[in-house]
Amino acid sequence: MTTLTHIAVGAVIAKAVLSGHKIQADPTIVYAVSILFSNIPDIDVPLFGVRRTVRLNWNHRVHSFLHFPLFWVTLVLFFRLCVPSHIQQSIAPYFTIALVSLGLHFLMDTIGVDRGICWFGPFLKKELSFTRLVSKPETFGLLLLTYCRSTIFKAELILWIGSLLYLLIKPM
Repeated sequence: MTTLTHIAVGAVIAKAVLSGHKIQADPTIVYAVSILFSNIPDIDVPLFGVRRTVRLNWNHRVHSFLHFPLFWVTLVLFFRLCVPSHIQQSIAPYFTIALVSLGLHFLMDTIGVDRGICWFGPFLKKELSFTRLVSKPETFGLLLLTYCRSTIFKAELILWIGSLLYLLIKPM
């Protein structure tokens, strides 16, 4: 899925949490945490450079620890074991929102056109996908054309429009 899709889903998560649950949380922080954690597994692409990704055929879903769900599970376990409980309680709503956002990021990336996700990386670097993957086109133009013709693109368009409509509706 694309960054725009991850942003849209992060914003929807934030609005759903704020309008559907009575939590004591700052709305700005809720939106920031939700959108940030909806995109954080992909942060390595701008950090390491788009040129590296394209030119070296570097697949961050296979080569970056940020895109391994097991890395995040380990980080959560470490957090639960090492951080004092009073701190955990004070950030509990944000922590839950971050976990939901991360989980949805990985689920959405499991639906891909030419790439899946390494659910068991770094131990098993096989990309898994809910959809049939096509071989990666040789040029960026062909990749863009393949993506625009795919069912995934149509699903993302529906998701973008649905998210926009949901975000524009005033809460009751």
